[in-house]
Amino acid sequence: MNTVATLSFSSHANAFAKGLSIDAIRERAPAVFASSAEQGLSLKYTFIPTEKVLSGLMSAGFVPVEARQAMTRRASVFHARHVLRLRRRFETVLFRDQSIPEVVFLNSHDGSSTYLRLDVLCHPIE
Repeated sequence: MNTVATLSFSSHANAFAKGLSIDAIRERAPAVFASSAEQGLSLKYTFIPTEKVLSGLMSAGFVPVEARQAMTRRASVFHARHVLRLRRRFETVLFRDQSIPEVVFLNSHDGSSTYLRLDVLCHPIE
C-alpha cells in the first residue's frame, strides 16, 4: 500500500495553524487511541500505543496540527494506519527557504506497517 497516496496532507495547510484538540484527533484518526493491536497478529508484533507517543511528544513541546487515517476494509477503525503531523509549540523555526520543521509520526495496529516511523521534515509555507 502506498502510504503517501492514502495519507497525504493538503499542500495548502497554513504553517502557523492552531493545534488540534484531542477530540479533533479522535474524530479524524480514532486508531491513535487504540488500546491494543488487532487480534490474530504474530507474537513477534509489538503494540506501540500511538496515544502514549503523542502524549510524550506533546509534553516535549510539540503540537499536533494534522491527523489522518487510512480507510481499511480488513481492519477496524481502531487498527488502521494513521499519521500525525506535529510542530513545536513555543519556538517557531523558520529556515531560509521559508520552510518550517515538522515531526511526522506514522503507525498502525493491524500489522500493515512493519515499524513505527517518526520523521522530521521541513514543510514549505504556502
